Amino acid sequence: MKKLFFIAMILFASIGTANSQNSQFGASGGFYNLSVKASNSGFSASADASGFYAGVFGEFVLSESLNLQPEIQLAMTFSDGESSEQIVLPVMFKYYVSEKFNVQAGPQFDLILEDSPGVNNFGLGLGFGAGYEFSDKFFASGRYGLGLTNRLEDAPSGVNVKFNTIQIGFGYRF
Repeated sequence: MKKLFFIAMILFASIGTANSQNSQFGASGGFYNLSVKASNSGFSASADASGFYAGVFGEFVLSESLNLQPEIQLAMTFSDGESSEQIVLPVMFKYYVSEKFNVQAGPQFDLILEDSPGVNNFGLGLGFGAGYEFSDKFFASGRYGLGLTNRLEDAPSGVNVKFNTIQIGFGYRF
């Protein structure tokens, strides 16, 4: 958990030094799907849980067609009467293909909030997706997060458990 807060502090400290004319802040939320994929020696199995996410972001202009958008989100998923909560920190580079349409990619950090024995609560992934801006204030986006970290502590050789995510949501800039 200390790692996640350290990363968040670095992100938001660097945000504070950005030129206010080239920055915007806002909130976003929507559908969230968490897929847990386990693999071993060519065999794999997966389980899904769906829910929602809500968060805040800053968007900073780096060039005419490239922006940086760090976020902090709370994601909640539900499956078979069980629930799970995660804090998700995506740091997306947004390349504007046109005035209204962008593609996104960047690292995504996450932290499982409840203690789960044998599970590594901190994870790293690669997020990528696209967004469409309806106006200067309202936008929609969709992302896929590919888990890179083995989430099983002390995993036997060849055993991998990774978290992949899907987000589809709407946002508002203040």
